[in-house]
Amino acid sequence: MAGVGEMPAQIFLPLWEKRDAASEAAARELLSAETSQYQYQVGARNVETVSPDNWTHDQALLDRAGHDRAHLNLLEDYKTNVALYDSWHQAFPTHRPKTLIVWGKNDPFFVPAGAEAYLADLPDARLVWLDAGHFVLDENAATVAAEIKKSFAG
Repeated sequence: MAGVGEMPAQIFLPLWEKRDAASEAAARELLSAETSQYQYQVGARNVETVSPDNWTHDQALLDRAGHDRAHLNLLEDYKTNVALYDSWHQAFPTHRPKTLIVWGKNDPFFVPAGAEAYLADLPDARLVWLDAGHFVLDENAATVAAEIKKSFAG
């Protein structure tokens, strides 16, 4: 899986290969409070500016009764998304949509190779690297808005 970091690949691939107690246990770690906070803070330019409300709210939703089973089903089903990658790789050069790629260069989940892979199929795309982690908008909302306007306005 080009563009997916080592940690998520170690969780997703076993779950997709064989869903059992062991692969579910690893995937459940993604639902923990520690992982929720990690997703917001890792790679952030200044973790002090990222509101703890973000991961606290996420965790309250993740902790709802029965949600763990639904979320595990969603994580397992993500393999159907990955299965479509080849068709996307065919569609992009055929249709050549105007594309802006805004990417957190410090994201451990979707690593830089993922952004760069788009350029192979969409050589006219704009790739903007931001000094950010997984949740780019937390520190860069104004920058992202400006890039969208620059790419698509007018």
